[in-house]
Amino acid sequence: MNAKVKAIIIEDDTEAADHLNSLISSNFNNIEILGFSDNIANSVKLINKVKPEIIFMDILLNDGNAFQVLDMIETPNFEVIFITAYDSYLEKAIEHYAFNYILKPIDLPKLKQIIDRYNKLKQRMFSLAKYNQFIKFLSDQSSQILLHVNNEYIMINLNDVIKCETDSNYTIFYLSNNEKILVSNTLKYYEELLSHKGFFRAHRSCLLNIKHIKSIYKKEAIILNNREKIRVAQRNKSNLNNLIKLLS
Repeated sequence: MNAKVKAIIIEDDTEAADHLNSLISSNFNNIEILGFSDNIANSVKLINKVKPEIIFMDILLNDGNAFQVLDMIETPNFEVIFITAYDSYLEKAIEHYAFNYILKPIDLPKLKQIIDRYNKLKQRMFSLAKYNQFIKFLSDQSSQILLHVNNEYIMINLNDVIKCETDSNYTIFYLSNNEKILVSNTLKYYEELLSHKGFFRAHRSCLLNIKHIKSIYKKEAIILNNREKIRVAQRNKSNLNNLIKLLS
């Protein structure tokens, strides 16, 4: 008989932890929950003691967040399945860095999809290198972003991005060195990911970097440093007014 996969639950809501434990015990015979924690210190102790293969981890805890726990683990050797109740920006960032996550209330088919993939491949999506890039992205310590281009990921500086334009289900990144990069995600995807990073949706086809704005013409168009003039859609005029106040 194959040994069971060791797992723990880090969750500050007792009912949510019990519900998740019940879902796992009822649907995944190969996973054994070996402990629970609801705070940072106990979580670190539990991880070091149990040495789990999977951690189901709520992002917000009683005394902090999941990232503070992970930052205290020197050599993480486990899969992390983040659990979150809100914040679309955080959700999009987790998705972009290809980490597993589940939204509250927990959807059993989604949970099965993640666990089945883990059981089939025994491959962790969580890695220290990706996590460090992810934390830098969240904390604004880095203005870089990973872009999935063909069969590889490339790193670019967000400061070098002038604008992004839609191309059907793809997005074109226009860089300050005149390079164009075609990426296989929609403009809506990047709007959600980059709205916290100083990017403004001018109209349905264009997302621009406010760092490259030279001027705003009659509250109806934006002039970029490269002298390109981008009209702002009528429905985005109120957002433009907010942008003007921000930049003033």
